[in-house]
Amino acid sequence: MISTALALLALVQLLLAAAARRGGGAGRLTVILGCALAYDSAVVAAGALMGEGRALEALSVGRFVVHVLATPLVVPCAVLALRTGRAALLGAWSTAGVLVVLGAATTLPGLHLRPRVWADTLRYADAEPGAFPVAAVLAIVVMLLIGLIAWIRRSTPWIALGALAVLAASAVAVAAPPLGNLGEALMLAGLVSALRDQNAPVLARP
Repeated sequence: MISTALALLALVQLLLAAAARRGGGAGRLTVILGCALAYDSAVVAAGALMGEGRALEALSVGRFVVHVLATPLVVPCAVLALRTGRAALLGAWSTAGVLVVLGAATTLPGLHLRPRVWADTLRYADAEPGAFPVAAVLAIVVMLLIGLIAWIRRSTPWIALGALAVLAASAVAVAAPPLGNLGEALMLAGLVSALRDQNAPVLARP
């Protein structure tokens, strides 16, 4: 049942990505982010069907790589969605680059995956969990700050609400891992909603 729900969630994430595709540069970047999140959900959804083995393990390594590369994209996604100035965009891309390097350095070296079962799902997870995902958390915190500014100055709450949703979901995902995927979907929905908000004034101009 959970595997089926994750498969449906992956489909929702793809649909959200498709909805963002006409949003210019922000939309194209959000499409990439949405496809990356859908990949994560789909691999976990297919785990029980595929069973333990090298194929699922290889796809699971891809999940970790995708998270390292894609999670920091939330920062430029948020800035682009708000159509802020060039200085803000440069800062967003610089922040994302630093977070990618930090995430790669703290997550990928020594990654040792082992199969883990939760409900009817099967996923490969780090055999020695517990390391604080500092890069991912920092990315979401920066996204939250951007979202709060947009909420206060532009009455646009979607980015902040999406960031709060993924932070809350991540906190309980230790006990129920699929909630992390749900939180990511809500975060993506917040970005797409911000893209489609036609009434928000521009925060800053180049």
